[in-house]
Amino acid sequence: MKPPGAPGLPVLGNALRMMGDVQQFLVDTHRQMGPIFRVRALNQAFVIMAGERANRFLLERGDEVFSSEESFGGLNREFGMRVHVLRGRPHRHLRKVLATGLSRELLAARWDDVVAETERALGEWPGQPALPVVDRCQRLAAAQLSVAFTGASSAARFDTLRSAFELVLDVTIAGKWPPVALKRPAYRRARAEIHEFARAALAERAAQPRGETPDLLDRALEATDENGKIYPLEVRAGMALQGYFAGINTVAYLYSFMLYALLAHPDVLERVTAEVDRAYAGGKLDFAGLRDLPALHGLVLETLRVYPPAPGSARTAIADFDFEGFRVERGQRVLVATSVPHQLAEHFPDPERFDIDRDFVAGRRASVYAPFSVGSHTCLGAGMTEVLAVATMAMLVRGLTFTMPDRPLRITATPGPNPGKRFTVAAARR
Repeated sequence: MKPPGAPGLPVLGNALRMMGDVQQFLVDTHRQMGPIFRVRALNQAFVIMAGERANRFLLERGDEVFSSEESFGGLNREFGMRVHVLRGRPHRHLRKVLATGLSRELLAARWDDVVAETERALGEWPGQPALPVVDRCQRLAAAQLSVAFTGASSAARFDTLRSAFELVLDVTIAGKWPPVALKRPAYRRARAEIHEFARAALAERAAQPRGETPDLLDRALEATDENGKIYPLEVRAGMALQGYFAGINTVAYLYSFMLYALLAHPDVLERVTAEVDRAYAGGKLDFAGLRDLPALHGLVLETLRVYPPAPGSARTAIADFDFEGFRVERGQRVLVATSVPHQLAEHFPDPERFDIDRDFVAGRRASVYAPFSVGSHTCLGAGMTEVLAVATMAMLVRGLTFTMPDRPLRITATPGPNPGKRFTVAAARR
């Protein structure tokens, strides 16, 4: 028996709600329809699996019954990001190679450079009465991560990187535009520029090794597949681009929501500010000191609970399977809504309350706290993202104050959940 269909509008189906706060739509529909249901958005149809058992299914059987080729194949075809589409041993091997270039240890080794790049970017914020938060956070995150991963900022190429990556996501995952959009001359020029940028970065590193902590470029240069054969150049270039891609979206959206949370909850801002001021008592925030900021760590984790940057994992069924009494057929597109348990009282009491003192340990163990998905395709940069978010918010509240317009937050879903262009603040030096 097929899963039940969620109520929707003629022609549009569930498109309007899914284009907005998709996390809230998934939570509300889960409460109404149960752990599995079908949704329709214009010409796209998905089976949604949601709740604790759905997360457990993805963790335990995901590699057996799902493929990410249809959802993320565009990133591989367009930019050589093969890790998103592999399965089994090849996938585990490439993840391991990439992980060595996306580590907290690398962030620690480049700490002074990352701090300098962060302060440079934040220094441009004061004096703007309507600072576009998402845009500025995207620029900040991309610059930070490129410095950490490659030793050089990508700020000069930011607009090209963002426009190309977001178009690929809007075409291949969100279905916002038809595939013909990737044939447009402007996009093809941007794509060629990005490929040349990645290849040139690898060539420069090969000619001038740094002899320090190996970073993403070093790992990409020497990367071999699971059989010991060196990866093709396009795959190694795709590895180099991986850091820029991550920062432009999920990390930046996290920063944006954290700033909103601070301004929407003055008591949290007061606690965080006092904690940061104590951390700066010696005049400088060092990397080791990031461990001793419990309020900031709580802010990061609670923001990820309430505003997850990736509310679900998009997959395609490669075999028929049954879930909760319903049949999902081979070829069906599936979204495992991994963050739905974040808003369920049985897992997080009083889920509507923003509480930075929650204990997330049990939720992680049970796979019901899953802001970066669960299973073999969990975000490789999750650990670094949490540490970098703590550091960035510390520098932000130390140096700046903000005033937020009196209007409700309006979340948009493309290319990922974010506060949208309407979220602006007035920024001033503290």
